[in-house]
Amino acid sequence: MYWQLWVAIGIVAAAMLLLLATRLRHAQHVFDDITHVDRPAVVPADELAHRRSHRVAPEHGRHRKHG
Repeated sequence: MYWQLWVAIGIVAAAMLLLLATRLRHAQHVFDDITHVDRPAVVPADELAHRRSHRVAPEHGRHRKHG
């Protein structure tokens, strides 16, 4: 009777390892996308100005609450 328990534990452990391997593989793809080296090393100044103009200034004196 105990062998059935060990088989069930083995199946659960194998499923968890498969899930972990899948998540780590996805994380590796995301990391590779973030650190992709084909991007230009220097961002043009006009693009920096464009990005800064769209940045929202934080509100002073008021604390934003979550929810």
